[in-house]
Amino acid sequence: MKKINLSKKIDSNEIYNCLINSYSKISKDWIYHQWNWLHQSYGTFNDLMKLLIVIALVRDTLKFYQTLGLFYDYDAYYSYDILQIDKFSISSLSREFNIPKETMRRKLHELEKSGIIKKQGKKIFLDKSAFNLIKPDDQIIITSRYLSKISGLLFEEKKLDQVISNEKITSKIKKDFSRIWLWFYEFQIPVMIKWNYIYKDLNIFYIFFTLALNQTYNYNNKNISKQKNIITFDEYIKKALKNNDSSSGLNNMSISDMTKIPRATVIRKIKFLEDKKLIKSNLKKQYYVTPNIMAKFIPGVKENFKFKSEFISKVINTIIV
Repeated sequence: MKKINLSKKIDSNEIYNCLINSYSKISKDWIYHQWNWLHQSYGTFNDLMKLLIVIALVRDTLKFYQTLGLFYDYDAYYSYDILQIDKFSISSLSREFNIPKETMRRKLHELEKSGIIKKQGKKIFLDKSAFNLIKPDDQIIITSRYLSKISGLLFEEKKLDQVISNEKITSKIKKDFSRIWLWFYEFQIPVMIKWNYIYKDLNIFYIFFTLALNQTYNYNNKNISKQKNIITFDEYIKKALKNNDSSSGLNNMSISDMTKIPRATVIRKIKFLEDKKLIKSNLKKQYYVTPNIMAKFIPGVKENFKFKSEFISKVINTIIV
């Protein structure tokens, strides 16, 4: 039996402060982490809301496993042909997602019609074809790389006594998969629900986030190597959004290519973002994020950082304690 050493435990507030105060060191990694998750998620069903509903059903089933003391490693978890879903109600799901019951019922019907969800009497199953679609092979690697980098920052701040390698984190996630990926879903789902509430459409958020990713990469490539001081989250956002109109934009075709969202849909969603004054375009009709997001969205982003810090602390503590 592993000996527990609670003195090594890292608190989520310490991680939160590290993320906020050292943001310039990890900005590109985190934005890519989340964008990649959105990108893979959209490609699963070409509908982020359907994907979110599926993983919410899986999350509730993983919670049920945990109450029974059942834990699966990665290979064992994905060895089954079907996954039986724990009981759920349309009303509770619609309340959690903050969408009308009719919308939730329609999405579930579409999932059933496409064979993703199957019913046998009162039992509900997730078909293996869909089950395999949400296998997070790449995401585990990207998440491990990000968590390893966070452990390096915590080590520099003397909050940890070691830097945890990518390989060690990946191994831990796969060995304790059903528990750790439950934590991952518990972090991601409320974050995505919040963005859906704000943007009224997750595809709009996906497009917006793609513009933010592009802007961040351009800013980093131009400036980070020249800066000696660590920049906090608030300072970084102000600098990244300032005077970025002519060099950091994406046109409709580029956005469509990056997101795999049809160009006609991109054009409609871009119009919404322009009307809300969240993005602007330059003379080349390249779109970029405006400073207007500062007051409206930054508090929400910081709240999401708290969800993220909880997830990171749980994973790191399973390794070091």
